[in-house]
Amino acid sequence: MGKRRIRCLLHLGIQSEQIFGFDPVPSKQTKAESEYAIKTFSNFKQAVATVNPDVYIVSTPPDKHAPYFLFAARQKKHVFVEATTLADGYRQLEKMQDGSFIAAASCSWRYLPAIKKIGQLVKQGRIGKVLSFQYHMGQYLPDWHPWEDYRKVYFAKKVTGACREMFPFELVWINHILQSSVKRISGLVRKLSDLDMSADDLYAAVLEYKSGVVGTVSIDVLARTALRTLRLVGTEGVLDWDWLNYQIKIFSVRKKKWQTISLRAGRAEKNYVTTEDMYQEEIKQFLDAIAGKQAYPYSFAEDQQILNTTFALEKSSRTGKTCRVA
Repeated sequence: MGKRRIRCLLHLGIQSEQIFGFDPVPSKQTKAESEYAIKTFSNFKQAVATVNPDVYIVSTPPDKHAPYFLFAARQKKHVFVEATTLADGYRQLEKMQDGSFIAAASCSWRYLPAIKKIGQLVKQGRIGKVLSFQYHMGQYLPDWHPWEDYRKVYFAKKVTGACREMFPFELVWINHILQSSVKRISGLVRKLSDLDMSADDLYAAVLEYKSGVVGTVSIDVLARTALRTLRLVGTEGVLDWDWLNYQIKIFSVRKKKWQTISLRAGRAEKNYVTTEDMYQEEIKQFLDAIAGKQAYPYSFAEDQQILNTTFALEKSSRTGKTCRVA
């Protein structure tokens, strides 16, 4: 994600001379310098002493986020943090947020054109009141980063596993569309495959929202093709979305027929399935928030609630009981 964020900054007109990177892995430093013409450091303290940054973007593995965003917060510096699997440091950060700096938690998929369109259609009442939904996200883990050994990447570890990361990642935009948060949850967390890793490869949940909506969410790293499919069931119709078909289909009870809405595909970086556009828009909103042009739309408090939903699912899997979300 660090390289992607560099691309975002360059796309938004930030000069390479204004961007500095820190990575303890020499090969990653070399690659970033050669591809993006930025200066990099292998030592964080040296980097800070040399550059004295105004803004930090934390794109480390999730279990390494806290020391960096807390460092930035103590310095009253603006900080953007990637999606996480842990709430480490959140309470300390909350106490330090005095309005003098922007602390932004990632909410990337809220900016996907399809998600924005679905949210708009739901808000317009095109399928009436949403009653239930089914969502499935899947992609075979070795295909995530085909250029490196999946066993050596953070998403193969138990605490920072891919499914543990993607379950809250997807809820960020699902909750936004439904304009509600989860009240109760039950489900299973399992390791089903023979993938050589400690991480679980399936998170399957039944969710009851404060608004009364009931849904199912299945996240896996087993599907041999990349999948994201959503069905929303409403009082006046049904909405279906298939991510890589770039289409939304709506059935209207009144018209007794389906309507297909085609979406633009966007541009994806080589070896990636997801497009760059939403990440660029996300970073633009972060920079605009720093400039005082508009508020950043997603808080660490919201992120904490969504992480609590993940933790409640894991508790349900251990106990076999439906769990309340704190």
